[in-house]
Amino acid sequence: MKSEAEARHMLSRWIYRCPELVDELKKISPYFYKKKELSKKEVKLIIQYLGDP
Repeated sequence: MKSEAEARHMLSRWIYRCPELVDELKKISPYFYKKKELSKKEVKLIIQYLGDP
């Protein structure tokens, strides 16, 4: 099982491979990449672009 930090790092890599998603997330929160918790709006965007986990 992966640690929380490893899981967060993996999710970040997936997000940054989708520049459109990064742009949308920055519109909501310019510093989203520094946060450890995501808002509902951010989660919905991630699911919209990357699909269900």
